[in-house]
Amino acid sequence: MKVILIDDEKAMHLIMKRMLAKISDIEVVGCFLAAKEAYEYLTTHEVDMVFVDISMPRENGLEFAERVRERGGDTKIVFITSHKEYALSAFDVYAFDYIVKPVVQERLIKTVERARAEIVPEIDRMVTSSESLIDPLTNRELDIALAIIDGLSNMEIAKRFGLTEGTVKGHINRLYGKLGIKRRVQTVARMKELRMLP
Repeated sequence: MKVILIDDEKAMHLIMKRMLAKISDIEVVGCFLAAKEAYEYLTTHEVDMVFVDISMPRENGLEFAERVRERGGDTKIVFITSHKEYALSAFDVYAFDYIVKPVVQERLIKTVERARAEIVPEIDRMVTSSESLIDPLTNRELDIALAIIDGLSNMEIAKRFGLTEGTVKGHINRLYGKLGIKRRVQTVARMKELRMLP
């Protein structure tokens, strides 16, 4: 699972990275001191889970979560905060979890395992399926699928193939429909299952 951390205290980044490093298959792909930079990162990168503080200068964690929800997608948002009083507001923006500092390792593990249990079944269902594609991928869709596997964002894919981001999104939607997937992270597993990748 790819996760990012948002907290205006650098010490909290270190604490969380150390704790998450003890949990298998977790990759911290970004640490941000402000919500604005984190939001910009999310617009061009796939992330499974965000750990975010509530009390931060400029844009607080709740405002950040509201913007993420308006954008769409199923990124799981976990609030890590010293404030118990914002719990109800947090669930108004569909928080996945709400953890009060100081963070305890066992509590963090439970949250991650619960998130993993929701993500993995989708991939398992996809991998156990043996159907072949009724509607084959076009050469362009195959190019874009390989670019997704390389970790490129929509903007980077558009630049690589001289397309607009809107055109790339259209190709990706058709690609998802043909592969029977909903998320970028499922692309590799599905294409391997269909023997489109080694």
